[in-house]
Amino acid sequence: ALSTPPLPQRSLILASDGSLLASLYYQNRVEVPLESISPLMRQATVAIEDSRFLDHNGVDLRGVLRSIATNVDAGGIAQGSSTLTMQYVKNVLVNQATNAEELDAARGKSSTRKLREVRYALGLEKIFTKADILERYLNIAYFGAGAYGVEAAARRYFSKPASDLTLAEAATLAGIVQQPTAYDPLRNPDLSTTRRNVVLRRMAELGYISNDEADRAALTPMTTMLNPSLTTNGCTSSYA
Repeated sequence: ALSTPPLPQRSLILASDGSLLASLYYQNRVEVPLESISPLMRQATVAIEDSRFLDHNGVDLRGVLRSIATNVDAGGIAQGSSTLTMQYVKNVLVNQATNAEELDAARGKSSTRKLREVRYALGLEKIFTKADILERYLNIAYFGAGAYGVEAAARRYFSKPASDLTLAEAATLAGIVQQPTAYDPLRNPDLSTTRRNVVLRRMAELGYISNDEADRAALTPMTTMLNPSLTTNGCTSSYA
């Protein structure tokens, strides 16, 4: 069975009056329950990462077959077949890696790695509910710009909690995970906008939102959406 220890989170050092002296972290993360994550964010993630998430048992056989056909036609690896559960497994294994060899095994493209993810995913789906897995995934995933987990990402890019994310903001964050550097809206706003709109169209196709809602959200300029904030790490910037 896959071991799922607690995730690294921010530690806060407070003064006796409750004021913040400093924050310390290895990974900038604030773990939150699923109820504290906007339903739009949950829907956007499922829509773009694993639209059959609620239907499969951890491994989407239909997706695997489609991936094989696409990859054969492309003559290489053009499309992945990892479910949200398998992606969660990969993130856990990456977090648990203690040396370069273990990290490479967790991130590599070998068939051995994929089979291990499949085995663990099937096992996890027997233990956890779909809601549990989605919550765990959203808390472990890397969203770029030093933000681990959706709560830290919402605060990093929009200076708000994940519970308050709008449709356009949720679609932006959901789109980042596939390529956190390329789709970082602070670095590449144009590319991030294109990716956000792909997420919006997919949400409309699946019936999570209407076409009109998708069109309106797609018109929102990325520059007016962003309200970034940076969490300091360490004591050097503390008033004390």
